[in-house]
Amino acid sequence: MNRGAAAGADIWDERARRPGLHAVLSGRWTPEQCAEVDREQKELIARLLPDLTRDRVLDLGCGVGRLTAWLSARARWAVGVDRSAEMVRRAARALDGRSALAIRSGIDELPFADGSFHTVLAVFTLQHLTDDAVFRSSVREMGRVVTPRGGRVLIVDGHNPSAVPRDVSSATTSTVTRPIPAYGDLAAVAELTHVEELTYAGDRYHVQLWRTT
Repeated sequence: MNRGAAAGADIWDERARRPGLHAVLSGRWTPEQCAEVDREQKELIARLLPDLTRDRVLDLGCGVGRLTAWLSARARWAVGVDRSAEMVRRAARALDGRSALAIRSGIDELPFADGSFHTVLAVFTLQHLTDDAVFRSSVREMGRVVTPRGGRVLIVDGHNPSAVPRDVSSATTSTVTRPIPAYGDLAAVAELTHVEELTYAGDRYHVQLWRTT
């Protein structure tokens, strides 16, 4: 996954040895819980983004490529981005032979032209950007690389009903949950069209679908 300075890439390189979603979530999640959440997330994405067949899709903080590979079977083209070299290596193996590729990059400075992607996803990614400046830059970059009319940005992050960010880091994962208004830098290019709150394996998350106008 793509992370802020408080969680060095070496942490995620180490976690890349774990399979699928278990490579990303904290140690309190069992592999079985991760498998359940993985299924629920894919069902959610399929419901909110049912028409990806003509889309260029960007998966930010792609980890070992679990969603990028799944998206590649549904989209015209899928690109996964992650800061961890080992995560990207694992993702590249998972994407071999698919209409997809994995790129190593921070998401606060993406190597893509304006409007390059019809759909941008950040699933369990932005909550790990603990530096506020990196977080804001990343949100702005998401708005920059999505197509200006009819583009979509899907965010799944830890739910925080309070008015201020909350640090919920574990021994192995740096995590800050932010209130929904913190994502407001997307407002320059998009309007909030859908917010849904879900419960996964005992932890609460919010889901935002932004659509460019």
